Amino acid sequence: MRKGYLIVFTGIDGSGKTTQAKILVESLKKNGIEASYVWTRWEPSLLRFLINRWKSNNKTENIDRLNRNVTVVRDIKRRFKSNPIFIWLWMGAFFLDYGIQIILKIHIGLFRKRFIVSDRIYYDSVVDQAVSFGSRIDWLLEHLDSFWIKIIFPKPDMVIYVDCQEDIAFARKDDAPDLKYLADRREIYLKLADKYKWIKMNGTLPVDEIAVQVKNIVFRKLGI
Repeated sequence: MRKGYLIVFTGIDGSGKTTQAKILVESLKKNGIEASYVWTRWEPSLLRFLINRWKSNNKTENIDRLNRNVTVVRDIKRRFKSNPIFIWLWMGAFFLDYGIQIILKIHIGLFRKRFIVSDRIYYDSVVDQAVSFGSRIDWLLEHLDSFWIKIIFPKPDMVIYVDCQEDIAFARKDDAPDLKYLADRREIYLKLADKYKWIKMNGTLPVDEIAVQVKNIVFRKLGI
């Protein structure tokens, strides 16, 4: 049975969600709440072997390890996305792989009555998968409401979506592949934010101003 509290920051790379998540954790601690920051973007574990084999045949330069993983994963799915069997196998492995990581990073903490501020959550990783599969975006996003997703992944008590135009985010994030990479994801984030009534923050405002807004919203919700 879940006993803790989970706040999630979500949005495209470069929107400022990591900065705001860490600031919030410090604010909570100063007010007597032992909050923990966790980074929960999916990093391949069970699928590492397949991705590493693909890397050996596809050299990628001038991008860091994380973007190399994203590029390779995207390349694999681009070649096989027309094969429904591959899609089911890939998504099954992805959710199993990611689900184990979420259990270790979040579920255990919530069970121990911990207050967790998560930088990203399954929404972000499903957005990455959806963009890579192109025409099957709607099919994948519909799975966010499926029973088995709700069993594997914890429902956040609060989701804060930090929105930022892709050109501004790209200027901040020197390891983002390109503008389209961010624009495609932002389009989906905006739809999800409206659908699930996430708390929206303007990521183009000064960091301190956003932090004050976030603190006021969270503290009001918690009755602090």
